[in-house]
Amino acid sequence: MKILFLNHNVKGMGTYIRCFNFAKHLVRFGHSVVILTSTPRYTLTPKKEFIDGVEVICMPDIVGKRLRNGGLGPIDTILRCLFLLGREFDIVENFDHRPAVLYPALVSKYLRKMPLVSEWTDLHGTGGSLSNRPKLLQQLIRPYEDFTEKKSKKLPEKLVVISRGLQERAINLGVPESRIVYIPGGADVEKIVPRPKNEVRKNLGLPLDKKIIAYTAGTHYNTDFFIKAINHIQKARKDVVLVTTGDVFENRHKEALFDPNRIIELGFLPYEKYTALLPCADVFVFPFTNSSLNTGRWPNKIGDYMAAGRPTVSNRTGDIVRLFDEHKIGFLASDNPGDFAAKTLELLANQKLSSEIGMRARQTAERHYDWKLLSKKLERCFFELL
Repeated sequence: MKILFLNHNVKGMGTYIRCFNFAKHLVRFGHSVVILTSTPRYTLTPKKEFIDGVEVICMPDIVGKRLRNGGLGPIDTILRCLFLLGREFDIVENFDHRPAVLYPALVSKYLRKMPLVSEWTDLHGTGGSLSNRPKLLQQLIRPYEDFTEKKSKKLPEKLVVISRGLQERAINLGVPESRIVYIPGGADVEKIVPRPKNEVRKNLGLPLDKKIIAYTAGTHYNTDFFIKAINHIQKARKDVVLVTTGDVFENRHKEALFDPNRIIELGFLPYEKYTALLPCADVFVFPFTNSSLNTGRWPNKIGDYMAAGRPTVSNRTGDIVRLFDEHKIGFLASDNPGDFAAKTLELLANQKLSSEIGMRARQTAERHYDWKLLSKKLERCFFELL
């Protein structure tokens, strides 16, 4: 098959990770895959490269990175539509519904008559990520965001949903169940492998004599809850350090910590360095309080945590509940910061239990969430459609 993936994020961020992992394995299965994604750096010309056999094309635009990453670049959108007029594919799949992927998807379906598959990977409109935007921006874009998010799910021949919460929403929107395919986020068991903690810490200059709880996020959603939980942990133990990657906390949040000196923020890391870092942790922490935003998504980081072979503490929300209950990969807390902290401290205090849970987490990643297995499911969806 000749497959086109339309991804609205800039290369290396957000849904691009999911998109590329599918593409990489589909190429290994013998298919040809092209990814159209947004450029991470300002440019006026498309940039094409082959990565693991996948043809990745970064589309240019003149707007800032935040708009490009949101799939809102007008030049990017127009160039993708023109690209669709000149290339033929057996399957086109768009990830979410931002303009840079929605309008090219419409071109492929209605002008080029190519089979269309769509992915719903996050709740973006009312009750979703829109709620994290400034109030004025919410008022300006809410009507468009809500309209396109709902209407776009009825267009494709197959709708891939990343969570049970989005599956339920799609059914309520009138999408037939026979057209819905549930594929959660995966685990990169090739690049992320369990390694001795001290070996990793020496290589990266991290403290050897501390307990490390680790957390990564492209965007912070449950910050107030998380800071309160970390305060409980810092007060209980002086030897605990929080190491984060991705988005850094605002100064007001860091200043609210019991001990701001016991947090190491590494920012956004190249993927190779990020994957090498993960086994440094004693315990992963993932604040995921019960909200419509969280029940409407699958946190991709949980696959990374499982692959690293460490236990995770999270909240009883959405698909996470079934994952933890079935596979025992960590502890789930209530939406009380004290309970979240207590469960983290329990794992820090019991090395034998943490090791056992970590091994189960790795086995779960290999047996159920390996991107290769999930890509096979997506391939079956394509074959069924064709």
